[in-house]
Amino acid sequence: MKRLLHLILFIFVFSLVSFGQLKGGLKGGVNFCDLIVSKSGDLFSDQSFKGKTSYHIGTYVQKSFNDQLAWQIEVLFSNKGYINEHEGQKTNVSLNYINWPIFIVYRPIELLEFELGPEFGYMISGDEMISNFDMGIDIGARVNISNKFNAGLRYSQGLPFKLKLDKAESSGYEPSYNNSVFQIYLGFNLVNDSQLKEKNPE
Repeated sequence: MKRLLHLILFIFVFSLVSFGQLKGGLKGGVNFCDLIVSKSGDLFSDQSFKGKTSYHIGTYVQKSFNDQLAWQIEVLFSNKGYINEHEGQKTNVSLNYINWPIFIVYRPIELLEFELGPEFGYMISGDEMISNFDMGIDIGARVNISNKFNAGLRYSQGLPFKLKLDKAESSGYEPSYNNSVFQIYLGFNLVNDSQLKEKNPE
């Protein structure tokens, strides 16, 4: 975990140095996860993939085109997965991802921002049935509480991928899955371009 946090901080600092003064910082929050399995026939019971609550943590940078439009990129460690219940036994299955959401941000007023864009992911540990690569579409909204703090809601709908099962296990079916994640988070701006402008007006 320490190595991961160091990597996230390095990418954040590199982004600031490379692209100039940006709004950016650290963020973290809660994941409400579902693994939605389809086309499985009778291969899995209703108890096989139940939703779980987990977490995410990472960094973000944002650059404005103008007062209303911006782009934003994030690097997140995100714990997803599901709960498997079989014969009264519950197993918490963790799917640990590095995610890269890339957004177009619309800011109708300074207080409020809406975001939309793709999210790419790579599973660094988890279930052998699940593909290492992941991709989805994210939509969300964020409130800029102050120059330092923001809070937001986000929904990520993953694209369908086939479960990696051998022919004996699949029994003629081709089951697929989607990662579905609803997030609540709090962000802290380590750098805020608007603050710099207020301190150094032209």
